[in-house]
Amino acid sequence: MLSEIRGGFKILASEVLQAASESRDLLRRRDPSKSRALDHRTSYIATQSALIQKQALELYAGRPAGRRDSIYLQALSSVASRLERVSELLLNLDRQAGYLGSIEFLEPFRLDDFFHEILFGLGRIEPALERKDLTLAVRLGQAEERLDGSYADRFAKIIGELKKGASDPGDLVTALMIVHYLERVGDMLLEIGEMIIFVIMGERIKLEQYKALGAGLKATGSRMDAGRMGYRSIWGGRSGCRIGVVDAVPSGHEGGPRSGDGEGGGPWPGGAASGPDAAEGGCGGRPPSGLAADGGPDGAAGNGLPAEGRAGNGLPTEGRAGNGLPPEGRAGNCRHSDGHGPAKASKSPSETVLFKHGPAFKLTRERESLVRWAAMRPGLTPDVKAFIPASEGSEAALVLEYIPSRNLQALFMDNAPDEAIDGLDAALGVMCGIWEETAKDGPCSAEFARQAEGRLGEARCLYPQIIRYQGAVGSLEVRPVEELLPELSRMEAESPAPRSMLIHGDFNLSNILYDPASRRVHMLDLYRSRESDYVQDVSVMLVSILRLPILSHPVRRRLAEAARRAWDAAARFAAGSGDATYEARLAFGLGRSFLTSTRFILDERMAARFMARARYLFEKLLAFRAKGGSADGFRLSRDILEIQVS
Repeated sequence: MLSEIRGGFKILASEVLQAASESRDLLRRRDPSKSRALDHRTSYIATQSALIQKQALELYAGRPAGRRDSIYLQALSSVASRLERVSELLLNLDRQAGYLGSIEFLEPFRLDDFFHEILFGLGRIEPALERKDLTLAVRLGQAEERLDGSYADRFAKIIGELKKGASDPGDLVTALMIVHYLERVGDMLLEIGEMIIFVIMGERIKLEQYKALGAGLKATGSRMDAGRMGYRSIWGGRSGCRIGVVDAVPSGHEGGPRSGDGEGGGPWPGGAASGPDAAEGGCGGRPPSGLAADGGPDGAAGNGLPAEGRAGNGLPTEGRAGNGLPPEGRAGNCRHSDGHGPAKASKSPSETVLFKHGPAFKLTRERESLVRWAAMRPGLTPDVKAFIPASEGSEAALVLEYIPSRNLQALFMDNAPDEAIDGLDAALGVMCGIWEETAKDGPCSAEFARQAEGRLGEARCLYPQIIRYQGAVGSLEVRPVEELLPELSRMEAESPAPRSMLIHGDFNLSNILYDPASRRVHMLDLYRSRESDYVQDVSVMLVSILRLPILSHPVRRRLAEAARRAWDAAARFAAGSGDATYEARLAFGLGRSFLTSTRFILDERMAARFMARARYLFEKLLAFRAKGGSADGFRLSRDILEIQVS
């Protein structure tokens, strides 16, 4: 059946190519009979596309999603759908042309430039897919870029003509619609190219991300190891960044198949003069200007933490050399190792790295924070191997050291509470040390109420009835939580933290890696790191423990115990630093975290309990203020952590 589907797809691709040729001719000279033929061809293409999608789905059913043939069938169905869309766009061109006073009106807009790219791209879809040719797949994306450029040029020309008023406005608007449809064909070519990359790599990745990956690996002197899996996505984050684990080899080394060999690979990303632009011109194998590579300090003898722990930080130091980082330095940090000590010698020169692609402002800030933290605590954060700043658009990329340890959330979820609690203690010890080192006198505020207000919309989308609830309990009026936030913001401004400190900014279980064998911790995702109130780190950590989607009572008890340990450690730190308003600020921080965490909770009962905790804290703060209490007299019970789940 697969050979039948392939044969049908070849016919489909040929029909769409012919439709494009006919559409070009009809924009040169009107011919009613050819217009009817194009209409009939479009109907046939729709039928053929539907058949291929149906056959691919039937053959795909029951197959593991990650198998190469399953991926091929997914891509075949998707590409067939987009080819059908191309034929519809081409038919729209002919219909729009019927509104022109004269077909000659289009001559100054040089539509053949569009069709050159369209016909080139359509003619290479079937061979690119069948040969798994990465160069041709990327070339389809370049066709989209060039069509975009042609469209921008014609758009400016049409707008200029409209302003002059010398031509018929109706004809100009019709011409604009025609070039718009041609530009939309480019979007389909780009999506088809990305589907072919999916077939080759086994992972969905956008062309822009693929280019950034190539530039990032080239900056490190590497390219993707196509002989292995090559690229594996990490899903589940909410930062807006695409994250993947990449197997790389030094450029020029024979690390696997390099192009169109049936299993993926290809010379790009990272291969010099071997990307699609080696012959075409563009950004293929060349990194964008402004490329920077960074790493942590060289020759760091230790990890910046004394071997005996950090006395006075509220954490016991027995058996925890350096609060989670052993004093011998980087020897056991899992870099290119099996996660249990120093890196082992390997026959392959492959190096695994972490690739992040996303909003430039986030990745720029993360890079700066990683460099700063590496200077303070070598080995605590991944090394920055390369930073690819945004050249076009607003996306940048980071290539980071890959640390194969597991995060604390995974340890808790996999029922390894002892290891998870050890890692939590170690991470808190490290953070207490950083807070202490970086403390600066002078008031500062995390503005928890303002943060909650800014995230209220996301929570409202999931649970509008919880967020907007109002009513009365006896004689007590219950106001919507959003009405409380402006008053809380004013109250919060009256009791700032006495000192600012360097905080992680997103100090939660998923951003802490821990290796039980070496008792090492590593911090991830530092783009929110800044000087602020350390209570933000405390409240985020506490609620990240409590919101784990585990409902069994034994595990919930262990989570509650972990939260209590974190609470006590932070309370000891606050007492040791003479922080008199700590409990009031923690109430603000916990209220904010309980409220905003409803965005991550899919169980409505649990979300309601979190919102009830937030409301309780907010009402308690406002009632305390109404009675004339001062922030240093506010008290908060640890019972706030006790959340029943059934």
